Amino acid sequence: MRCWPLLLLLIVVRAETSPLGIPDFKVADLEVLAVGFQFTEGPAWNPDGYWIFSDIPANTIYKYTDNGVKIGTISPSGYANGNVINAGGQIISARHNRTMGITEKGKLINLATHYDKGKLNSPNDLALDQYGNIWFTDPVYGITGSGPEKAAQEQPVRGVYRFDNKTGRLELEIGDLTKPNGIAFSRDWKRLYVSDSSIGVVYQFVLGEDGRPGPKRFFAKVPPQVNQKPRVDGLAVDLEGNLWVTGPKALGVFDPEGVPLYRMDFPDAKQLTNIAFGGPDGRSALVTAADRVYHFRVVKE
Repeated sequence: MRCWPLLLLLIVVRAETSPLGIPDFKVADLEVLAVGFQFTEGPAWNPDGYWIFSDIPANTIYKYTDNGVKIGTISPSGYANGNVINAGGQIISARHNRTMGITEKGKLINLATHYDKGKLNSPNDLALDQYGNIWFTDPVYGITGSGPEKAAQEQPVRGVYRFDNKTGRLELEIGDLTKPNGIAFSRDWKRLYVSDSSIGVVYQFVLGEDGRPGPKRFFAKVPPQVNQKPRVDGLAVDLEGNLWVTGPKALGVFDPEGVPLYRMDFPDAKQLTNIAFGGPDGRSALVTAADRVYHFRVVKE
């Protein structure tokens, strides 16, 4: 595999990189887009030309253009964590108020609140499949101190669910993870990636012809910095099919086979939480990191 030199332009913030050989692109124009938040999460690009991201404790979803200009907020957000934009331009959020649903014209519309007879734990992050079905993770962070209420866990597992966009049916797809968190699909829709924050591992699930995930397979791990526990959070797949994984203070990049390609450390960040790709060409990235949000571009050589 031919390796090309990588370029990182430092603007405002210091970051450290450990290139292992990503071919044909460079990381450029790293900057702090915005600061002064409580705990940011859920970055997503709206094709109308702006980013959104959540501040969970502030119960707010912010809208920002990619040059840092604030164009509006949604509050209350249901203590939204992860967000995606569907084909109709609606914001779909995994919320720490124990719901998953759509935010439309400032109104919270619940799509999922219970499974069987129990309330959901704390929907955390979500992804759309090629049919518009909503897959989301459901750990317990929101009911153990980082949501609007502390409560007992009513689900026997901390699951990964699929909400059928046509029937409205909610199905438990994965139930053997301890703290499922980030979630993303491969570009060919044949594999599902889910991070388990309890052990700092990303698992891969091969999807069968019926669309159901097979057994979990180890895929990747971002080694923590010194004196930090292993942890992984949000995930995103770039245009080349590489998986970007947020660790405690680093981004790890892995090819579709799980081979580590690149590591980008953020020693000045409190905690990286999630990443999304967007912009007009799909090569801009927004990284949420507790009190701040970073922006950079992945430029094709």
